[in-house]
Amino acid sequence: MKEKISLIVTVYNRLEYARNIIKCLLNQTVKIDELIFADDGSRENLFEAIEDLIPNCNFKIKHVYQEDFGFRASKNRNNGARAAEGDILLFLDQDVIFSNDFIEKFLNNSKKGVFLFSRAIISTEREKLIIQDLIDSDEKYSEIYKKIDYSNKIKYRKKKNTKDIFYNFLYLIKLRDRGAKIPSMIFLIYKDDFEKVNGFDEKYEGWGHEDDDLFNRLYKSGCISKPLFYELPPIHMWHYHETSKKESPNEEYYRQRKKEISKENYRCEYGFSNMNRNDEYEVKVIK
Repeated sequence: MKEKISLIVTVYNRLEYARNIIKCLLNQTVKIDELIFADDGSRENLFEAIEDLIPNCNFKIKHVYQEDFGFRASKNRNNGARAAEGDILLFLDQDVIFSNDFIEKFLNNSKKGVFLFSRAIISTEREKLIIQDLIDSDEKYSEIYKKIDYSNKIKYRKKKNTKDIFYNFLYLIKLRDRGAKIPSMIFLIYKDDFEKVNGFDEKYEGWGHEDDDLFNRLYKSGCISKPLFYELPPIHMWHYHETSKKESPNEEYYRQRKKEISKENYRCEYGFSNMNRNDEYEVKVIK
């Protein structure tokens, strides 16, 4: 039986990016089974943002919504996973675009006990405006790279990939206690492996460290990671960052948990199977 894949995209306002995701998906060499928008309390209307694109989609679309009680990425991603029907979960941030073979390469490398990840190249503010115009005019993904500083970006991206591979090698020969340090912006995992560690720790509220914590626990559970490199890598669309952010509000809790996590203790207390808060989330099937 064919394994199903659920793409879980975290969103919070800026829902023009939801359109970008769908446009990228419509050109994939391999289709997903369902697209889940995990919404952390957007004020904007998702359906209105994507309504004209829905008839072209040959996959399910769900909108999973939680009230806006501040930044709650852990709970939001868990909500998406709870609503997922797929055997495989591919998590993606909303401000990422990707090439036509993006899904195919992830699926071809998927394996239980292995979580896959890729890194996006970063666009500048000027490049983001150019890229968005190209997407809006339905230009081919390959054309985008002719409009950005590709040569320097790909060199940096290759260096990061080499470092990821090296850290994973040190982990396998037990010279590191974990493999590559990776972001949660783009990663794939079997749902069974995600459930094994109880998903994201929902005690992480506010920005920072929820992804590091998940991957620390996955490594301790016996999973390994594998980086995927694309000649035309995913692109992270520029957006403003709050420069006043210096230390995560989760810093102390993260340091505490890092000491506690072990091969015998890799599940979080509140996660996928039991929410930290009892507030409900809503699941709407759009298509």
